[in-house]
Amino acid sequence: MINYWWLSSFAVVGLFLILKWLNGYSEKPIIKSLTNPVFLAITIIAVLLVSLDLPYKPFFEHTQVLSVLLEPAIVALAIPLYQQFVHIRKNALLILLSCAAGIINATFVGALLGLFFCAPSELAASVAALSVTTPITLLVTDSLGGIASLAAAMVIFIGVLGAVFGFIIFRLLGIGNDQAQGVAIGTTCHAIGTAAALRENPKIGAFASVAMALSALLTALIVPWLYPFLQQALL
Repeated sequence: MINYWWLSSFAVVGLFLILKWLNGYSEKPIIKSLTNPVFLAITIIAVLLVSLDLPYKPFFEHTQVLSVLLEPAIVALAIPLYQQFVHIRKNALLILLSCAAGIINATFVGALLGLFFCAPSELAASVAALSVTTPITLLVTDSLGGIASLAAAMVIFIGVLGAVFGFIIFRLLGIGNDQAQGVAIGTTCHAIGTAAALRENPKIGAFASVAMALSALLTALIVPWLYPFLQQALL
């Protein structure tokens, strides 16, 4: 089995492309969201690794090129940002305030849940900075004394949830404004949610891109002092 690990990167990319192709044939919005290719690809790969008792370490090593490509993929989000720059510039202050409100709310809810469930301090600190891309989450979680690996897993999980259910929730709540949808997705669901927003609408994706970038900056500035303050205030 190990002799075939070199096929892993090709297999993962092929699986994703097939799922993306199938997703493109979904006409109903709910079905289209539930068949999100990122969500299905993660689920299928996880099930295969567990059910076939395949070691994760060789799989990670032979698909590491996909992790390397994550950085240029995030940089590529600047393209829709540039295309929609005129609209974004008009609403720059509102976007900034919305992102700040989202970060403060997420940190407050995390601290409140930790207190409500009597979570250990390390676990509570691990949910303080989840509305941001993984590298920033790792840095902030370390500074708060949380468990970085747990925070990273939860960030990915939140991103997948946003990509799958985000636009379903928007439709149920009657939120049709492209700017509002993009800022909400970018602030809470980072890169995975932003990728889903780009597939939904380039304008939504552009606002999600700028919200994701601003949220990364604001999280690094706000959460390290806000979370300790909330801990003292809530205890």
